[in-house]
Amino acid sequence: MTEARAVSLSPTIKKPAIQYQVFMPHPESHLFEVSLRVQLEQLSPSLQKAQKLDLKMPVWTPGSYLVREYAKHLQDFCAYSENECSLHWQKLSKNHWQIETTGNSEVIVQYRIFANELTVRTNHLDSTHGYFNGAALFFDIPGAEKNSIWIKIIPPKPDWKITTSLPEVPDSYHTFEAVDFDTLVDSPFEIGTHQLYQFEVQGKAHQLAIWGTGNAEPEKLIPDIKKLLM
Repeated sequence: MTEARAVSLSPTIKKPAIQYQVFMPHPESHLFEVSLRVQLEQLSPSLQKAQKLDLKMPVWTPGSYLVREYAKHLQDFCAYSENECSLHWQKLSKNHWQIETTGNSEVIVQYRIFANELTVRTNHLDSTHGYFNGAALFFDIPGAEKNSIWIKIIPPKPDWKITTSLPEVPDSYHTFEAVDFDTLVDSPFEIGTHQLYQFEVQGKAHQLAIWGTGNAEPEKLIPDIKKLLM
């Protein structure tokens, strides 16, 4: 599995308690490689006292509220301390992992997500692009849903760009911020060589991202999208 790398940030920017990195070194394998770093001392006192870290994979996604089995795509779960020592963990249910954190100030979790389903509610990764929804890729930490979250994307090729509605962290390469977990799971990512088309609605900037080739005609699509957003 790809080794987690430190996020390169300006020294004046304080890192949040929850930080993700998303790798895709071999996109043809359909595997997103995810690293989660949690600064336990920045979580609420009740979570610190628990000496356990609960992680739950969502079973829903915004706009599609049927039960989703996202956890079935997760593999190679492992957890480490800040000193790279393995931490004991157990899987309590189909979408619930629990890690023993006693005596540690930081937890690093690594896992892979198989992504080969091309719909608006799932993930897809191949040699041409990567697309993911937060609910299908990231863990919820019960009790920390209001914490801000950083997401750093490591594209497999230098010409792959990143498109998302999340703002980029200043002075930080390919790192984006969600103000809370709800915002994260409502902000999909498109990563690749897709075409981008800029337009405005009521003075606010928007982008239309189109991946692949087909019969889409942006000059016809954009006026229709504007009507939906008015």
